[in-house]
Amino acid sequence: MKSIPDWDLVVAGAGPAGCALAAKVAQRGAKVLLLESRSRPGEGREWIVDVEKTAFDAAAVPRPVTEALWEEPEKTVIVSPSREHVVELPPTPLVPVRNGEYVRQLASWAVGSGARLRTGARVTAPVMDGGAVAGVTVSAGGVAERITASITADCTGIAGVLRKDTPAGWRLSDPVRASDTVLARREIRSVDRDEAERAVKEGKLVDRLRTDRTGAHGAYSVESVYLDVEGGFADILVGIKPSPDLPTADERFARVLKEMGFVREKLFGDGGPIPIRRPLDALAGDGLVVLGDSACQVIPISGSGTASALIAADIASRTIGRALGEGRGDRQALWEYCREFQSGRGALLTYYDVLRNFTDSLGSSDIEWLIARGVMTAEEVTSGLVPRVFRPRPAAMVQKVLRGYRRPRLLLGFAGAGLNAQRVKGRFSRYPERYSEKELESWARALPGYS
Repeated sequence: MKSIPDWDLVVAGAGPAGCALAAKVAQRGAKVLLLESRSRPGEGREWIVDVEKTAFDAAAVPRPVTEALWEEPEKTVIVSPSREHVVELPPTPLVPVRNGEYVRQLASWAVGSGARLRTGARVTAPVMDGGAVAGVTVSAGGVAERITASITADCTGIAGVLRKDTPAGWRLSDPVRASDTVLARREIRSVDRDEAERAVKEGKLVDRLRTDRTGAHGAYSVESVYLDVEGGFADILVGIKPSPDLPTADERFARVLKEMGFVREKLFGDGGPIPIRRPLDALAGDGLVVLGDSACQVIPISGSGTASALIAADIASRTIGRALGEGRGDRQALWEYCREFQSGRGALLTYYDVLRNFTDSLGSSDIEWLIARGVMTAEEVTSGLVPRVFRPRPAAMVQKVLRGYRRPRLLLGFAGAGLNAQRVKGRFSRYPERYSEKELESWARALPGYS
């Protein structure tokens, strides 16, 4: 006789995806356990994340309260590697959110919705039973424990603690290669107001202007600074792809601090690796769903994953609710989550992953030239932040060709990448409606020039 699981749903990882999923499934009357390895949700996540303003309504989750919001820049500019050329962005479609504070808000929402939150419990592996995930093993206070569930959710971030131990045929266990990650650090630092004001007067920085210097250390690199003299802080972000020939994000961050002599102690912030590849081919197995960074649901161009995680949680909660109502947790019952996410948000993320792979071939001099000649414009940059498919006007395309004709290799490369991105997006839009190992394999092989 089969034993009754301890829980309907166990969620491993109390980040944005895990908290939102736990809240939504608990609201449906399910018995939900939310596990967090730290002493409280949001701990070790105390950085600023830029989230699409429309994401909260789209995912049907609470908007960040005042404590979880951060100051929006009055203006944002993209600066070329040499700092000689500038592109001014339109009003930002993003809102800066204090990630740790917002995670704690979502965790309180989950508890208020009926989920049980357990902290200090580190998930170590999935419990397998008859070829399906049947829960998790955790380590708490040095003691191992087995917790069973009808359905389990892996929201453990880039580590993918549960998915990495699943059968290869599930297409969930793919490792995240170093080439598909970015190392990032973002901190809010106090400043010496007098020295900061002096730097502004000397023209070294502009007060309340966010400056994103791109491409200084390869195409996928950014150094972002936002100074608020009156507020007494500087918001500093460094992102760089790992390479033996380049400094790490922490090393480059230290150099930026040294260049800004008016910066003082850290108020809050953190850093670490972010997956920037397309989403996993599948997002569910028997008894398991995968969400957030663990599923690589990140905008590849910007490295932002909060909006995608919340949207994934909304879709997954509806699928899980139906599956539990039918007394099921098999992959077929969970497949609607895969299909709905992949054919919608996943298609957009993959579109930009194709473009990201192309830009990896560009050097700093290429980025400099594209900005200087007006080939890279505010429209392209903004579309990658939202994200939305970039659809230039015919007149704008003619202008780009006229401005960039001296470097046909770049123009042809962008054109080819754009066409391939559209083809791959179309393929994702036709994601298999029902699970079939053969059909999934066929779908993955047919991704044009991008398997």
